[in-house]
Amino acid sequence: MIYYFAYGSNMDQNQMSERCPDSVLVCKAVLKNYRIAFTIFSSKRNCGCADVVKDIGNEVWGLLYKISENDLKRLDEAENHPDKYCRFTTSAEDELGNKFRAETYEVAKKESNFLKPSEHYLGLMKSAAKKFSFPDSYQKYLDSIKTS
Repeated sequence: MIYYFAYGSNMDQNQMSERCPDSVLVCKAVLKNYRIAFTIFSSKRNCGCADVVKDIGNEVWGLLYKISENDLKRLDEAENHPDKYCRFTTSAEDELGNKFRAETYEVAKKESNFLKPSEHYLGLMKSAAKKFSFPDSYQKYLDSIKTS
């Protein structure tokens, strides 16, 4: 099994169970020295979609899953890897500071510094943040993002 760090719409457990039927939610986790950005437009969703961008001192909260090799292949397809999103290996931490070597994705060719997400797309992220008690400061940050 492989660890996967989800930070965008893949934090929605229904979406993850459809995309990755073998996935098992492990815990909430943080990706340090990155920030959330919306740098790519999805014609399927008709809005800006999430990306992680290196940014020392910031952090991105998300969910850590265990997934199978088959699930990783399905995720690569769903994320249009490597054309739209590139998969990379990083270190995610749980609340206790335990580190996990995890796969995640970043936008391959950033189209803009900020493309507005839809209310629905951002709502998936905000719902997970609330459900899994992400830090208040992170939830407030998500609340401040302007939608299309």
